[in-house]
Formats: sequence, C-alpha cells, structure tokens
Amino acid sequence: MANASNQQYAHLARPYALAAFQFALEKEQLPAWKVFLNTAALVASDTQTLKLLKNPATSVTVLHDLFREVLAPLNVSAEQQNFLALLAQHQRFMILPEIAELFNVNYAQLEKISKIRLITAVEAEQGYKQHLAQILAKRVQREVTLSCEVDPSIIGGAIIHIGDRVIDGSVRRKLTRLLQNLAG
Repeated sequence: MANASNQQYAHLARPYALAAFQFALEKEQLPAWKVFLNTAALVASDTQTLKLLKNPATSVTVLHDLFREVLAPLNVSAEQQNFLALLAQHQRFMILPEIAELFNVNYAQLEKISKIRLITAVEAEQGYKQHLAQILAKRVQREVTLSCEVDPSIIGGAIIHIGDRVIDGSVRRKLTRLLQNLAG
C-alpha cells in the first residue's frame, strides 16, 4: 500500500519538479533551487511537520507560514515563495520529498553525475571507495557520487547499483549459486 502511495506522490510531484527545474535552468539558479527544495523536503519529512500535514484541522495558511518561516534563512526568492504558495494552494506540501528527488535526478542528469550505491558487508575503507569511484567514473564516462551502505547479510564482497543495473559480487550470491548447482 505504501508503494502505491509513493507512486501516486511521484506522479503528482513530476509536474512541479519539472516546472521548478525548467525555471531554475532558465534563470541559471539550479544550485539555489536544489538547496531550497532539498531543505523544504527535509522540513516536510520531519515527524512534527508530518503530523501537521496529515491533520485535516491544520489550515493551509498555517502550513504555508510554517514553511516560509523555516526556510527564511535560505533567503528564499520571490519565485520560491510563489512555488510554496502554489503548493499550499493545492495542498501539496506532502509531496515535497518526491519533488526534490525528481529535481535532483534532473540536476544529476544535466551535470552528468551518476549516483552509485555500494553495499558491503562491513564499512568500506575510504581509499577503496575512492578507487572504486574512479573506476566506475571511467566505466560510465561520468562523474560519480558514491553512497555506501553496510548490509552484513551479504556476508562479504559487494553489490553495486548503477542506475537500474546491479552488479552483485556478494558472497551470499555466490553461495546461493553454489547451492543451486549442487541441488540441480
């Protein structure tokens, strides 16, 4: 059920993210909009804010004022204020995390940055991560950002996610294949 909700949020967020991205690109304000949307997404994801967003008794004005106040230190532009007002008018503050995510995907594509996820059984050493990032950057012919996760269940080795591709070099996968070969 949560997955259907996330898909619905992504569907609703797409036009807002695209409009914000196109505007920021035209006005050469991509970094400022990225910071604005990511910060707004953090605010919308906060447990206290979520309680307000989910409470039907919370007025649109209260929510709009909350976001304006919390985001004020960013020196929010008039266009960003208008964006917040539009979200308030259509009661769309809840989808800010999806808007930011879609904006970031467009930004990364424009900047030719590939986001790569590395999963290891234990924390990878910094030197290893840097070396891997260099190798992967050559392979995908783009700058890469590497996000690392630890999952002891893979036993050893690594799993690398590059976009929709997965390179599974985990010990768990190798053991599973061995068991399948022995059984089959």
